[in-house]
Amino acid sequence: MRIFETEYGTFQVPDFPKIKTKKGELLLPVMCPVLVPRELIQANNYNPNNVAKNNMELLQTSIMDNGFCFAIITVWDKDIGKFVIVDGFHRDTILDDWLGAEEIPIIVLEQSTAQRMAATVQFNRARGVHQVELMGDLVQALIDQGASDDEIAKHLGMDFEEVFRLKQITGIAEIFKNQTYSKSWEMREVDNG
Repeated sequence: MRIFETEYGTFQVPDFPKIKTKKGELLLPVMCPVLVPRELIQANNYNPNNVAKNNMELLQTSIMDNGFCFAIITVWDKDIGKFVIVDGFHRDTILDDWLGAEEIPIIVLEQSTAQRMAATVQFNRARGVHQVELMGDLVQALIDQGASDDEIAKHLGMDFEEVFRLKQITGIAEIFKNQTYSKSWEMREVDNG
């Protein structure tokens, strides 16, 4: 059990449980979130990640539709008496600035400055990107389930043009799905001499 004394009271963070994996024991910080007052959260000064406004709006929609599913990852900084964000700055921004939450769910890691900086980049880069074809398939599946373009745009954080383009991609792919193609041309050497 770790105990953090703050001007807002004492916060206890249980020891992280572990599970066994093929590569050894794995800590489960996800099992130990704590609620702290918003004033105890501090952004880090090194996060290279930037999120476009439309994606921030999608994040808010996701939080409102699904609840707050991912706690803010932090470390305790005893020098400033606050929990410094390692991952979740944008989720924190939505909870605090956009929704006005008074308490924030956090997970408190024990890491050196170098470890937490590396973790921030690891978390950001591990999220990946969405492939256009798979996004098109997702849009098509939502259409098949009766979703309107407005609903798709709102819940997937797209503008209408993007929904239209993805519908075109899946529509064109569907037209040619089972076609056999022949070579339309082939290269040959020509003797010009």
